[in-house]
Amino acid sequence: MTHVSEIRLSPAVVSMNAHLAPYKQWIENVIGCTPSDSVTFEFEWPFGDIVAEDILQGATLDRRCLTFAPVLRSVLERWELPPGVSPRIELTYSRDSESPITAAKPAWDPHWKETPVALWLKGLDRALVAVSIPYVSFANGLRHEWKDWLIVNRADVAMVLNRLSTMLANPPKQLIVIGGKDIPLSPEEFGWDSLVLEPEVVQFVKNDFDFFLQRESWFRRFRLPFRRGYLLYGPPGNGKTSVARAMASHPNLRAFSIDFSNEELHNDALTELFEAASHAAPSLVIFEDLERLYGNEDEGQNRTRITLQHLLNCLDGLGSKDGTIVVATANKPETLGPAILRRPGRFDRVVQLALPSLKLRCEYITKLSTNLEPLIVQAAAAESAGFSFAQLREAYILAGQVSFSRADDEITGGDLLEGIRTLRNGVGRIGGKLGCRETGFAVDREQSMNLELQS
Repeated sequence: MTHVSEIRLSPAVVSMNAHLAPYKQWIENVIGCTPSDSVTFEFEWPFGDIVAEDILQGATLDRRCLTFAPVLRSVLERWELPPGVSPRIELTYSRDSESPITAAKPAWDPHWKETPVALWLKGLDRALVAVSIPYVSFANGLRHEWKDWLIVNRADVAMVLNRLSTMLANPPKQLIVIGGKDIPLSPEEFGWDSLVLEPEVVQFVKNDFDFFLQRESWFRRFRLPFRRGYLLYGPPGNGKTSVARAMASHPNLRAFSIDFSNEELHNDALTELFEAASHAAPSLVIFEDLERLYGNEDEGQNRTRITLQHLLNCLDGLGSKDGTIVVATANKPETLGPAILRRPGRFDRVVQLALPSLKLRCEYITKLSTNLEPLIVQAAAAESAGFSFAQLREAYILAGQVSFSRADDEITGGDLLEGIRTLRNGVGRIGGKLGCRETGFAVDREQSMNLELQS
């Protein structure tokens, strides 16, 4: 006799509801209603961070993992855990980010896990329940994932959402990375005033950027798509990422990116990125080293299943969204196809960030060391012809090592010239061994100086 067995995979929400079953009565008590009179929201904010911070009070914590705690506390009156439950907190051994790195002061990086938390927002009588629920995702190859839920009494929905909206109005500045780890941003560190670039370039990009953000009504009046695209190109180490950071640090923008090294991402992840950016508009989407992902050279760098066609569709096709600014960087734009480079609406502004001129090198060296005499700065700038900003910074670090070797914190002009020559000689040897004129930091100094004299 043949026996037939049938296996049916239930939706993830079934196992997620089963996870809440032991807490059913407690949830009803704190939110003041039965499940049929509640609403469950998917809302990815780390409410558990506050609880973890309070429970671990007195222990040294890595504050980088608790950036949202101050914002959450601004709307929270108190919290409560289910009775008889031992909360689970994932601890990662870390360091105190507020102390010097070399001090190696230990700290704990806490991450709240699946224990539900009742939260009383200021001015509300009943609680809402926040819970991060583990489940198996069938859509992404039976991967273990988490979903954040907020359970709210229906009678309180409007008040809760209005209260949370005040909290969301000023979230911590960070680059939200789909498929990767979010990156904190510091507007004070990465503003436009911190950039050392050709004034024409800064003004061109900044003015166009500001114009776009201030003229939504103009775009609407002429029925133009309210979106913008920038492609910043040039040799490595000349400020492309710095300009993107300055844009991302704008106080009225939310910034997003995607981890193209994550092999599990596919087209849906890029769609999710642009959906999230649209919901947070005005927003900025950043793609770094675009030619490594979709250029004619360096094949295989894009490890995801995100196709070029889908990227183009998100930029200005049916998947494009108003209120979104896209900024991409490329070291070798010539390897990108015309579908990216020559189609306004995808990248409206293509801006070169070239090697710094003699004047810019003087400005950058002065910014690094304010104690050097102008003649010394001029000599160092002349000696560093063909250097990028990254190379100038490395030469200054080498100069600092020279001064440190003689127990002196002050860098002299001789130290800086020695650092520049050490770097040039080192990369020259590397370039010669690799059999090419320009590899990494290797530069043709004579050619660079001739170009400066001609200009």
